[in-house]
Amino acid sequence: MDQSFRFLVMVAVTYLAFLCVIRIVLGSQYKAKSFLINIVGMITVYGSLLVTRYGNFLKLPVYLYYIIPLLLTVFLPPLSLKMKSDQTLKYFAFSILAVPIIHLIFSFFFGWGEYLPFLKIPSLWNIL
Repeated sequence: MDQSFRFLVMVAVTYLAFLCVIRIVLGSQYKAKSFLINIVGMITVYGSLLVTRYGNFLKLPVYLYYIIPLLLTVFLPPLSLKMKSDQTLKYFAFSILAVPIIHLIFSFFFGWGEYLPFLKIPSLWNIL
């Protein structure tokens, strides 16, 4: 399968997962901040995945492949959306859970293990 298509699917699923996490965390504030949430989500998700995907092309040091997406994901949404402390803690918990779950789904059902390449999960198709 084409690598560009895989990347676009991963970006779309990650963006939807981000929106779901923010929806759960913000509750009734979500609708009032929806425009800002979309801007923050695009910067966080697309920025993170572009750095991890094209970091080698940009000649970034290897450790930045993981630090930049981590910093974008951890700091940008809580600060820019002005989350309260309980919302921030919920955001951290859900975002920490969301990434491995997305990786598990991609790896197990599709055999796409590049989302978190250091976590090896066998594909369902290889098991059968």
